[in-house]
Amino acid sequence: MMTARELVAGVTDLLSFSAVYFRVNELLQDPRSSAQELGEVISHEPGLATRLLKIVNSAYYIFPGKIDTLSRAVTIVGVRELEALVLATVAVDAFNRISTDLVDMSTFWHHSVYCGLVARLLARHCGVLHTERLFVAGLLHDVGQLVIYHEIPELACQALAAAEPSDDGLYRAEQNLLGFTHGDVAAELFEIWGLPATIKEAAAFHHEPGRSQEFPLETALVHLANSVANSVESGRNIVECHPTRDAQAWQLTGLSEYDLECAMADANEQFLDVVRIVSPDEFLL
Repeated sequence: MMTARELVAGVTDLLSFSAVYFRVNELLQDPRSSAQELGEVISHEPGLATRLLKIVNSAYYIFPGKIDTLSRAVTIVGVRELEALVLATVAVDAFNRISTDLVDMSTFWHHSVYCGLVARLLARHCGVLHTERLFVAGLLHDVGQLVIYHEIPELACQALAAAEPSDDGLYRAEQNLLGFTHGDVAAELFEIWGLPATIKEAAAFHHEPGRSQEFPLETALVHLANSVANSVESGRNIVECHPTRDAQAWQLTGLSEYDLECAMADANEQFLDVVRIVSPDEFLL
């Protein structure tokens, strides 16, 4: 039987990662680097630079004045936060190269962006530092599905047909049918890309946060954010999606249903701005 690692090996050429992210990482490791240098590196990809300036001037941040240069964006937003936004943008662009008829891509990315927004908002409530990494973790938590749809579409169809109408329905169907899940696939891909362990673990265990070893709080936040996002738009073609919120996630985060409702309200205000910036252009409608 094929493993998640073997499946990912078939798409590594297709899903090549932008060199800009790795160059930004190099500069962040260098204490001598400046905001001006970071801005210059990002400016080498005009599409990326434009998106970043749009997002720092959007409802995602609500800064009082207009930010019109990348170096100022680095200074105001912070290098770690900007690194996360670069990662979010280049990762979504990488998955733009995958085509599949098994899911409505607009629905998929709407769900993903909403999950990212809610994860970031919940992380703020829990006092997590550098909450943009939670936005990225939420944004990318389901991308393993796209790899499965692309590489083994017949088996993916069977999993979709067998999935129960719940948060973890597809996850359980994949485990039963394939022997691995979209979380496993994402984790393998993120390992190859060298992405932060937080994002890798949140993707791997967002349906079973109790299995998280290094980053249980962050994984629990993505788990709850995914459930909230499913209540708005599930990311797959089902009429309704029954919530399956893990008891350990509530314990780890200390959050309540009211906190989730507040995060949803704030995410609703930010969603249109952010989805127009982050999502691949052809999936905006």
